[in-house]
Amino acid sequence: MKALSVRNPWAQLIFQCEKTFEYRTWKTNYRGDLLICSTASPKIVDTICGHAMCVVRLNDIIEVTKDNYREFEDDLTPDDIGIYAWQLTDLRYIQPFPIKGKQGFANVDDSLIKIVCNADDELTDEEGENFFKTCVEPYLYKGK
Repeated sequence: MKALSVRNPWAQLIFQCEKTFEYRTWKTNYRGDLLICSTASPKIVDTICGHAMCVVRLNDIIEVTKDNYREFEDDLTPDDIGIYAWQLTDLRYIQPFPIKGKQGFANVDDSLIKIVCNADDELTDEEGENFFKTCVEPYLYKGK
């Protein structure tokens, strides 16, 4: 699977379903599943660092223009004209695993990726607690 390294706090915001566009200076013709990996730095307390975190679908790429920059979820400005908004949909959580980041796309062996649940699954309280205890809490950076 193609993988994309994203710095925190943005990787964590994707993981938490709070960010559905990732902004890049480059575009690709690729559309499909994309493994989101958090970079090892910066280390921010209560974020997952240096791990593959989730799978999303790269649904579309939209060039940011003077006519559309206000339409995106983030506070884009006219200085952002010319970058590309990568639309991320269909978030699926995985069992995190350590990974070394790379610029551009990396290729990750599919056998390493274990889907745990979809972000839109309605989990019982017990299932949600189990998910947090096994797939989130052990990987959160707690500071030194």
